[in-house]
Amino acid sequence: MVSSGSLSESPELPVWQPLTFGGVASFARARWGRLLLLQTIVAAFVVAAGVVFLSRCWFPVMTQATQDLTAYGAVRGGQLAWPKTEAVVLAENRFLSLVVDLADSGATGQVADLQVEFTRDRIKFASLLGYTELPYPVGWAIELNRQTLDPWWNAWRPAFLFGGIVATLVFLFVSWFVLATLYALPVWVLAWIARRSASLAQCWRMGAAALLPGAIWLGGAILLYVGEQLSLVGLGAAFGLHFVITWVYLLGAPFHLPKKSRAISATEKNPFTPASPAPPGSAPAAARSENPFHSPPPSANNG
Repeated sequence: MVSSGSLSESPELPVWQPLTFGGVASFARARWGRLLLLQTIVAAFVVAAGVVFLSRCWFPVMTQATQDLTAYGAVRGGQLAWPKTEAVVLAENRFLSLVVDLADSGATGQVADLQVEFTRDRIKFASLLGYTELPYPVGWAIELNRQTLDPWWNAWRPAFLFGGIVATLVFLFVSWFVLATLYALPVWVLAWIARRSASLAQCWRMGAAALLPGAIWLGGAILLYVGEQLSLVGLGAAFGLHFVITWVYLLGAPFHLPKKSRAISATEKNPFTPASPAPPGSAPAAARSENPFHSPPPSANNG
């Protein structure tokens, strides 16, 4: 005998890890606080990778460059005043290079993944992933000498690091919220096609959980890049793949949701279940009297 309830009940899934399809699907029925806690843990990992990147790749070059500046240098009226005419490399490593080249001669070449070049009237940013340039602000007066810039950088370096942490956290949570909102409806449609039980709010939580494996992947790629185990091109490829990882989880996770339940009403009968015999002396069922091929029972008055 089939009782009312779900025809196919899925076992309770652990709601702590988003690294499997079932783990992502389990967040559809998790509490909001648990999802937020896991997002915070993943965000902390990505931020830690960013802090390691800044501390080991960019900040040492900036510190060395401020110490090696000349005693004279400034930007006035949108023009850089510099005591030397030849191109000079202030500081560089594999990741970042800071160059002053008033004539934009390109004499220093490029060995770093990102080269920042100060020319007479603009700043150039060049890397394997692209190239852009910005003019100096005309109304600003910027001191580019050792006496001014070196103590200023040493005083503000912790603030820049803290600002990078806050900006990364804000960017992660805002982007996760926006992407989960965009993914909620397609995930709900996919769950409906797969005949799985899920509301839009549950699909939003599942979409938010599906973003976390890609974020973990990207954080690991940043650490590999810092350790010089991954090139800049490889880092760019890893950034693109972290979107693909999210889409794979979004496509697979709905099929691990519980199947839709179908309640069986009290009046619904199973045609393959034999009818229970009527108790002695009871009146025949109405369905039997309606059968044209069923002969009526003999009357008690017939001899």
